[in-house]
Amino acid sequence: MNVMALFLFIASFSIIVFLIANKKNFGMAMITGALLLSFSIPSKMPAVFLQTITDFKVIALMIIVVLIKMLASLLEKGGLIHGIIKAFEGKLSPRGILIAMPSILGLLPVPGGALLSAPIVKRQGDALKMDRELQMSVNLWYRHIGFMVYPLSTTLIVLSGLSGIDIYTLILYQIPLFIISFAMGYIFVYKYGGRKAKEGGSGSLIGLIPIFLPVAIAVPLSILLAKYFSREIATYISYLIAIPAGLAVAAKMAGKIEFKKSIDLSLALAIFGIMFFKNIINATGITSDISSYLSFLPVLILIPIVSFVIGILTAHNMAAIAILYPMFSSIMDINLVIIMFISSFFGYLLSPLHLCIAVTYDYFEPNFGKFYRIIVPPAIIVMIIAIILYGLL
Repeated sequence: MNVMALFLFIASFSIIVFLIANKKNFGMAMITGALLLSFSIPSKMPAVFLQTITDFKVIALMIIVVLIKMLASLLEKGGLIHGIIKAFEGKLSPRGILIAMPSILGLLPVPGGALLSAPIVKRQGDALKMDRELQMSVNLWYRHIGFMVYPLSTTLIVLSGLSGIDIYTLILYQIPLFIISFAMGYIFVYKYGGRKAKEGGSGSLIGLIPIFLPVAIAVPLSILLAKYFSREIATYISYLIAIPAGLAVAAKMAGKIEFKKSIDLSLALAIFGIMFFKNIINATGITSDISSYLSFLPVLILIPIVSFVIGILTAHNMAAIAILYPMFSSIMDINLVIIMFISSFFGYLLSPLHLCIAVTYDYFEPNFGKFYRIIVPPAIIVMIIAIILYGLL
């Protein structure tokens, strides 16, 4: 075993976790970790850097995540979200609103996005005399579980890029877990909420068009393009066409708005950092050494526990995936990839460092211990089901 590479890997992982936990720039944290690890292969580092920065897949991923963030920002700043909320208040029961609002606004992958749906959840929850801890649990749960199957989830896009597994195959495998998670959340609100819709709601669901248009275009287009390109390249091309279509519609609906302010390049830097870190790890060959070193542990114990812990420590699902997949790549098949994703996902969801927990904690002001007693059990149950479905059956 290359002791120096192993030491630097542990050090690079530690510095990444430390920087992210202290709210430093995610991309710079990944690049810092990659540069530290590169000291084990100094002669290879320039070639790996050049390989990463000229890779079409990396460039496409950088553009895609920037476009997704632009779309989310435009919908928020253009006032379209407010219109959607008013429309649903007139068409759904209180129970339906408690589920629908975090779920729909969860399609917008913005940091701390649970705060967008928190006001409507709190309004409905207070009217139904729902505990603050339960309000926060419902809001957080439905805000995030859609990312298991959402084609524009940046984490799924990155995982597809890292593993080479088609994103729609990943989604297909995770649909059962999404349905189970949705049902778990429904238990939260089942005894609350009448069947009668609130009166006086106004607004149009037309505001949903920019959210769903990219998905409606990207999925069939990627299937068509897969006849001429690899599935992975076809997916990237379809996103590069579909997301700007949603942006164009959102910009037109939002009216006059400072479009440049919706551009955020920090996610592009994050993608580069992730891929650079992955390529450095591959160049060191450390993953096979780690796999051999930990081979005495059953993978169905090792992967869920390590993934869950790293999800908690990073409080960032994309960061966890970026660290985990290269670590376990030599032993991975699609079933283990799903177990890894789900375990890191719930670690991230429950992490006290998770931005959505931080911002909604200030909003709902719950008892933290009671909040965790509500939300931890269903998360653990879904993880166990995932291990059984994809590891034992």
